[in-house]
Amino acid sequence: MVEPNQLGDKAYIRNQMTIKRNNLSVEQRRLWSEAACAKAMTFIDSHSAKAFMVYVSFRSELDLSSLIEWGWQTGREVIAPRCIAADRSMELYTLRSWDDLRPGAYGIMEPDPDAAQPIKDNCELGVVFVPGLAFDLQGGRLGYGGGYYDRFAESAHIGASKPYWLGISFEAQLMAEVPLEVHDLKMDGMITERNMYLF
Repeated sequence: MVEPNQLGDKAYIRNQMTIKRNNLSVEQRRLWSEAACAKAMTFIDSHSAKAFMVYVSFRSELDLSSLIEWGWQTGREVIAPRCIAADRSMELYTLRSWDDLRPGAYGIMEPDPDAAQPIKDNCELGVVFVPGLAFDLQGGRLGYGGGYYDRFAESAHIGASKPYWLGISFEAQLMAEVPLEVHDLKMDGMITERNMYLF
């Protein structure tokens, strides 16, 4: 539980939420990941999104593998980011199979620029699924501190219509209010193993 007097301390919250997520059993995370992915599939279907952006899970993150494979099976364009540590930016690539991945700047599996197809401007991206350590139900998100998604949202040219920015995490990662700064990206909605929340 996050102590009330430390609710504004992002580093403290990150640490507490990491511990909380790590304490979930492997089986619990697997089942909850699949339940959240099923809700994500329903959302994509109901909004007729032809392309969606995912992250490749790392450590105890909610695993999007079943969503990614469903995207391939249904003929949608599955897009994943590659982190550029030098300027903390992200490049987008179409992910066609697990073979398109290799360990990136932080040891996280991400698109291999020698194998995956780069995305140019004007990709009609319908949904962006955003990872994080903590979320609230007002659209607040606490990421890992690198600011990659905040910068990406500011600079992205991803088609004529704005995509839905959806946080996706375990219900256990929700808190009453995430401390936000002016530049912090706000979510349009939130998916957990239990619910789909739209703000």
